[in-house]
Amino acid sequence: MMRPTRDLDRGSTTLTTVLLAPVFVVVAFAAFQAAMWTHARTEARAVARDAAALVARNGQDAVAVEASAEAILRASVDLAQPDVEITPQGQFVVVRVTGRAPGIIRGTSSSIEVTEAMPMEGFRP
Repeated sequence: MMRPTRDLDRGSTTLTTVLLAPVFVVVAFAAFQAAMWTHARTEARAVARDAAALVARNGQDAVAVEASAEAILRASVDLAQPDVEITPQGQFVVVRVTGRAPGIIRGTSSSIEVTEAMPMEGFRP
């Protein structure tokens, strides 16, 4: 007499889906968070580089450039709580931009800190 065979694989697809779905969601959120952090850092670096160039190459007033750079960063949604510091150090101008990259989920923002330095140009007696 032959017994009917049981299908041992029944339900394995559902179980695999239930177990792997949270892993895929976490990986997707991590990828989006990394993209947002990278974009905010790139934006901060571009503003810092432009501010350093204005002060070092064009001789602009550091206080005015600092205020302008902060206004540009506050106008965009890429960087929260931006702070720009411009300090001349010897023959260099150093621009430091700090802020927070927004997160996908509340409380997942991450800090950003970018420093750019550029040599002063022009004749200085």
